[in-house]
Order: sequence, then structure tokens, then C-alpha cells
Amino acid sequence: MIELDALESLLALGHEQRRLEVKGPGLVSDKAFAARVARAVMAMGNLRDGGVVCIGIADDQIAQMMPGLDEAARKSWGDYDTVSAALARYIDPPATFDLRVVELSNGAHVAVLDVHEFETSIYVCKKTFPDVLQDGATYVRTRGKPQSIPVPSAAEMRELLDLGVDKGIREFLRRAGAAGVPLLGTPPPTPSALFDDERTQAWADGSVFDSPSAGTLVDPDRPVCFFDVAIRPLPYERERLQAGDLLEFIERRAVSMRGWPVPFIDARRGIARHDSWIGQDIEGRNVPHLEAWRFFQSGQFLQRRAIATDLRKLDDVESTAPGATGVVAVWDVLLYLVEVAELGARLTTSLDVESIEFEVHLEGVGGRELVSDWRRPIFGPYVASSQAFSTRLTVPAAELVTSPRQAGVNLAQGILQKFGLNVPDQVYLDQQAEIFGP
Repeated sequence: MIELDALESLLALGHEQRRLEVKGPGLVSDKAFAARVARAVMAMGNLRDGGVVCIGIADDQIAQMMPGLDEAARKSWGDYDTVSAALARYIDPPATFDLRVVELSNGAHVAVLDVHEFETSIYVCKKTFPDVLQDGATYVRTRGKPQSIPVPSAAEMRELLDLGVDKGIREFLRRAGAAGVPLLGTPPPTPSALFDDERTQAWADGSVFDSPSAGTLVDPDRPVCFFDVAIRPLPYERERLQAGDLLEFIERRAVSMRGWPVPFIDARRGIARHDSWIGQDIEGRNVPHLEAWRFFQSGQFLQRRAIATDLRKLDDVESTAPGATGVVAVWDVLLYLVEVAELGARLTTSLDVESIEFEVHLEGVGGRELVSDWRRPIFGPYVASSQAFSTRLTVPAAELVTSPRQAGVNLAQGILQKFGLNVPDQVYLDQQAEIFGP
């Protein structure tokens, strides 16, 4: 349960947080207001460790902690059974929360709902309320601008499903233990699970893709389509590299086949240093660029990088499909993933590994059309229906070192074919050779 001092410290920041949502004064008996509170409670309950809904604070008076609840509203929100019943009309299964009406240091009174993380089943809306709630929708708190809205992306859905899986595993182990089933033979985590844990840790606090800063060349109000890449040396070894060597190691192996390196490292902006990894977020203020990278002692490299066509207008790359929300250039996918494969090869030659696993996601691609330039026309339209395309490839170390560009083409095929485009490997090999050389 959140302490009063901690609540006031969060309010003093003057804006909502992912784990804190405020609502102005209102009564439980006001159905529209109760529906908005139910939406916030559902979203907080679908967040790992839950969150807080504070009632009585206006959106534009958060730092002032005003105006507070009057006596009628305090009485309304002080009855747990009444509040629980009002919220249960909309939430399935019924949400679990603690409820207090407290007096803040400025004398204002607020109702505080400490919402618990869901127990076994994700909270789902079971009743529509016009313009507020939709029957069957699953509400979450977004990572960027804090909002309680239906699941907006594949990444947010994966986070919610991962939480559900984690809870399911814990419940299974609890029941198995209670039934006397021996669990000592439970196999150790797989390398993929260990690498996934690192990735979850790396992006847990978000990145520039969740909330681009004002003053950069990226429009914060327009969703960005971006690559989400993982390079994973196998077998998994948590401390394959020393923490103090990470920056120099990745700097020396950065790939600069087109001038702009993969990854881009700007020592002037400072490097984030964590327990087992380093990283940096890069926002273009003078040139259009957006990326975030992370590098672990295990040798795992992660990068999120915006597609070129979202950062600048290219005269020879235009959409022809009616209703397309944007474009993805064939050459952008191909050339970037060849660079990613080359980086994997450089890691391979420096680390004692058996193979490298590549995992590539193209996030926010829904509604975008795959296009080419005038020299290599393609005849579509090829428009993405899914919000994300993914591919995975494991390459033996010797094969990757000797043929990194073929590995890059294989990765590109794994994404481009999801659009419906089928082109022979040799066409892509020739295309990248024109840019990178033989």
C-alpha cells in the first residue's frame, strides 16, 4: 500500500505516471465517472505490481494537489462495498484493491485506490459504457504518455501476456507443491528465456521510442515504425564479458558500412551503466535519427531503430496504395539487416560462441506499404495488416563469419516476405553489393 508521503511526492511531479492516475472530484453514483474510474482500475490491475488511482485531484492541478473531495464525495468513496460493487459492473474478474480516504498535507481530501496486479486472469471489460468502455476490451497503462487505453501495440500485448504466463507458472508450481508433486527435476531456464529476461530488464523503463523529447526532429504525436533487434551469442553465458570492457568492446566492433554506425555511440551524451549492461538513447536534434541500444555482459546486443522513411521524406519512395498510413522501403530493411548480420559476425570472431541467434521485429508497421525506388520497381500493393512482423534466425559461428551478407539477406527475407514480396536472394545480394561493395 502506497504511503502518504510517497503519494504526495508523485503528485508533486505535476503529471501522471505509469503507476499513478488521477481523477477529479466525483461520486460513485455518477455512472459516467464510475466507468472512467473502472477503466483506470482495470489498466492498473493489468500492470505488473499494480498501481494507484487517486480520486479528487484535477488533471491541471496535480502539483497543487487540488481541489480535493467534499464531504459528500468522501462519504461516497469511503464505503468499500459500494465502490467494489460499482466497479464490478464493468470488470471481469472483479478487481482487487485497497481503499482509503486520506487528508493530504494541504488539507485536501482524496480517495486512494491501491489496485493489485491481477491474480490469475487478466482484467477484461465486461460492459460497454458509451465513449468510455468497450465490452471485451483489455485496458493497459501505456509506457510513453501514461494513459488507460485498450492494448495499443504488439509490444504492450506481449508484456501483458508475459505477466499472465509468469503468474500461471507460479500458480502451477504452488498447486503442484501442495499436491506433493516433486519439482526438483524442473529443467533450468532455456537460453532464449535467459536472453528474454535481459531484454525485459533493458526496456523496462522505456526508451526514446516511448516518449521522444521535445525539440528533436521526431514528431512525438506520430507513431514511429521501428526495428527491434536482438543479437544473441550461444550458448548463454551471463558474464562472458567484464562490465568495465563493454563500452570499448562494442565501440571497436560498431559497423559503419554506410557512414552512420550500428550502433551509434555518442560519448558526449553519457552512457547509461547498469548492473550487467550499458546503453544509450539517441535522438536527432540536427539530423533525423532515432535509436536506442543496449549491450550486456552476456554479449547480447539489443537495438531499436526508426525506419528511414519515418524520419525524412524521400523523393523516390512514395505510397501508391489507397489508405496506406506510411511506407517501408525495401532497401532500408535489406541494408540495415545486412549491417546487423555483420555486427553479429564481428561479435562471433571476438567471443567463444557456437552460433548467433538473431531476432528481428518490425514494430508499428500496420497499414504501411512496402515500396521500392524507381530503379527496382515492385508491383504490389504490399500493405501490412499486422502491427508487427517478426523473424528469427540461428547461424553457426563459422557460417556467419564467412557469409554475413547471406545471413543479412535471410533476415531481410524473413521480414519482406511477410508483406507478400517474393524476390530471389541473388537480387538482394546484388542490391546490397552495389551499396556496400563486393
